[in-house]
Amino acid sequence: MIELTSSLPFILLLNSIVIIGLILSQNDSAKDSATSNSSINPFERFTWGSLILQFSLLLIKIKTNDF
Repeated sequence: MIELTSSLPFILLLNSIVIIGLILSQNDSAKDSATSNSSINPFERFTWGSLILQFSLLLIKIKTNDF
């Protein structure tokens, strides 16, 4: 069971919501863009950083607590 005193589950939840929002906004911007651009969108970099943070926090959660 999730401990309410720990802030790690809340950080994981908030980060998941941010990641979903970033991915949805990237999908919308990709549909709107008619030309292909070889440069990386700053939102894409932020999305990858958020995903790496999410996996790192999840690994810490798994290593410190039993589900």
